Amino acid sequence: MRKFFLFVAATAVAMSFTFVYANNIVIRVKETGQTMTPRSEMPVITASIDNGICRTEMSDYVGNVVVTVEDAAGDTLVTQTETVCDSTQFTTDVSNLNDGNYTITYTLEDSTAFCGEFEKE
Repeated sequence: MRKFFLFVAATAVAMSFTFVYANNIVIRVKETGQTMTPRSEMPVITASIDNGICRTEMSDYVGNVVVTVEDAAGDTLVTQTETVCDSTQFTTDVSNLNDGNYTITYTLEDSTAFCGEFEKE
């Protein structure tokens, strides 16, 4: 019975590593050359992509955010608007995009933009 329990526990741990795998996307303030509105606090944005779904978490921000995904040529392929209330999680479906490199941009109501790059395989 003890061997069976150890086998089940080891299998569960191995499966959890399989399902948790996701590629993190590094998000930075986008330099636009425009004068940005001074902010007392910058939002915190974390994003990861797994199986064609980009999962984003935003905190320290209240308002709307426009999410866009552009290809390497600069063509906008995905656009969505999300409402963020201090700490919000949302997803962006990129499963229908071809394999390649893309840029995801988060634009706040005051035009401050944050972007990151990811590769869809």
